[in-house]
Amino acid sequence: MAEPDFSDEDLEAQVFGSFLVPLIRDTVTSEPPKVHIEVGEQGYNYERSFPIKGHSAVLPPYLAEQMGTGRKPLLIERPTRYYVYFAEA
Repeated sequence: MAEPDFSDEDLEAQVFGSFLVPLIRDTVTSEPPKVHIEVGEQGYNYERSFPIKGHSAVLPPYLAEQMGTGRKPLLIERPTRYYVYFAEA
């Protein structure tokens, strides 16, 4: 089995709207984001991204909607965007 992309220690809780979402700060990476990542033993698949500037109007409602259907998000913070991933079932 391959090494995970990130460890559980890389996770931090970030407030988006009125709830906490796991976040990994990856602001020094210059390569394109991966479609699938592993954090510890949990796999996540890329869904979409939001610009950091102005995200507060659209990102929290989007996450609330997705979490309301039982999806578990993970955000990767890059220099200019938040990349939204969801846990594999």
